[in-house]
Parts: sequence; structure tokens; C-alpha cells
Amino acid sequence: METHEPGSSGRPTMEEARAALRAAEQTQSALAGITAPWWYFIVMAVMVAVAPVVNYAPPTPLGITLLLVGIVVWAALLGITVGTFVRKAGVIPRLGAVPKRLVVWPIIGVLGVMIGAAVLVAGYHQDWVYFVGSGAVGVLILIFGAVIRQHARKTT
Repeated sequence: METHEPGSSGRPTMEEARAALRAAEQTQSALAGITAPWWYFIVMAVMVAVAPVVNYAPPTPLGITLLLVGIVVWAALLGITVGTFVRKAGVIPRLGAVPKRLVVWPIIGVLGVMIGAAVLVAGYHQDWVYFVGSGAVGVLILIFGAVIRQHARKTT
């Protein structure tokens, strides 16, 4: 703490230290109560679920233009969604406060769905698998969101 007059010991008094500790504990308590809103996970799930539409852009100049515009719009919507949450929450949440077991299984599930879809598409040339896979990932995002929100409510 650099709030002391020059020439003083530079150490806070006991009361200053207690006040700083109380302020830190209040901030920590306030931050622990921040949960992602319900709409955040729904928007993210929908965005993941519709992403495979790009596979159906025709290989024409118009199709490629629509594909590129679609990607830009999708990325902008992703940025708006995350940015809105961060502005409303006032902080960027971190998953470090969530038990690893609540994070690891959804990630394994998403990877399993993605790898399974890629193998099926590569082996059988069935593009519809992209939609099923991204829909499944969207559902996993919704489940993950519900679990994270429930955990946050229990810990606050």
C-alpha cells in the first residue's frame, strides 16, 4: 500500500489492514455471486447448432460470398453475445471456481460428438451428420450452462 506519508514505516496500521481485508472479502463475495444469465447458454447453443449451414453454400461466386458474409455475421453475433454478458456482469467469469468434474465431462462429450461426426462424414459422406453433431453440442452447452448456474447458486 502506497498511501502513507513519506518518512513513515510504509506499513498499514492494524485498522487499515482490517479495512483492506474486509474490502477484499466483500469483493470476493460479490464476484462469487455472478452467474451467467439463462439467455447466454441458449444463444450459444443456437449459434453452435446452426453453424453447419455453411456446408450447404453452393460452390459459386454468390455462394462463396454468402458463406463469407455468414461467417462474419456469425462471428459478430458471437462477439455481441459474449460482450453483452461481460458488460452486464462487469467481469469476465472464470471456470477456475467450478469443480473440474463439472467442466471435464462436458468437454469430453463435445469432443466425442465432434470426432464422431467427423469420422461419419469422412467415412460415409453424409453431411446431415454435421447438423446432428452440432445440435448435440448445442444440447451439451445447455446442460453445461444449467449445471454451472446450479453450482453457482449453491455456492453463493
